[in-house]
Amino acid sequence: MDDYKKHTTKDGSLSLYSLNYEEGFHDKNGALRESIDKYLLPAQLERFSNAKKIVVLDVCMGLGYNTGCILGELLQSNIKIEWHGLEIDQRPLSLGLNEKIFQEIWSPKVLDFFNCLNKSGKWTEGFNEGTIHWGDARQKIYEIQDSLLFDLILLDPFSPQKCPELWSEEFISLLTERLSFDGRLITYSTAASIRASLKRAGLKVYSIVPSNDYQRKWSSGTVAMKKKLEQQLISKNNYQLKGLSTREVEHLATRSSIPYRDPTGRGKSKEIISTRELEQSKSHLINTSSWRKRWNTAQ
Repeated sequence: MDDYKKHTTKDGSLSLYSLNYEEGFHDKNGALRESIDKYLLPAQLERFSNAKKIVVLDVCMGLGYNTGCILGELLQSNIKIEWHGLEIDQRPLSLGLNEKIFQEIWSPKVLDFFNCLNKSGKWTEGFNEGTIHWGDARQKIYEIQDSLLFDLILLDPFSPQKCPELWSEEFISLLTERLSFDGRLITYSTAASIRASLKRAGLKVYSIVPSNDYQRKWSSGTVAMKKKLEQQLISKNNYQLKGLSTREVEHLATRSSIPYRDPTGRGKSKEIISTRELEQSKSHLINTSSWRKRWNTAQ
């Protein structure tokens, strides 16, 4: 575990810092809070109140907060759950399960889910089932039957500049193919490259409006779906989804919108980044610094 450093976030929940990626797993304000604000609430699980089954894919499960929050709600209903996770490293989950402050967050059912995955990679509870596919998500996704479409895709790798292989145009296109018509792909990322790839994949893209505590941010994340969001679902409870603002649309016309490319599905981070940088250097799109200066001035 030497390449992970434990720390407690402002809401009292456990998080990790990766020395390998030089990046934290969560927002410093709270690991649990981030999962609630950026994944659980935008999922709008009440939409599934009359459904018989929900199928969930967690890309880069990490410590498991996103899934833990989702399952914490679903396991209180009668809906059947089929869950799949893609994660290259088992150590964060194992580390979390050894920490009391992590254990105390979750209900006994959610803790049982985590322990089953950690021990055997499989979980069953009544009609519910889950499987964690340990390894490179780009290959491991093919272990999941092609006919299975996901109602929720939780996309949570390290940032695009640190882990570009899981934000590539090709991987996003693959995830889009596996998204159900009523499903949602949810991510914390607001990067122009990611949103542009989602749009090119044919998805409608919405912005997660920051809560009152994050008003300095212009967006808290992204929700993408195949169908247009119904007006009554845009604003609900303590969060809000909205169409992209003029500022965000203009962001998609800058050089930042140039995608990460990984046509073989086996590219290395450095080569994916260098290929993109070369493409950006030759691009005739607006320089992102000009966009940033314009909107900083406009505020």
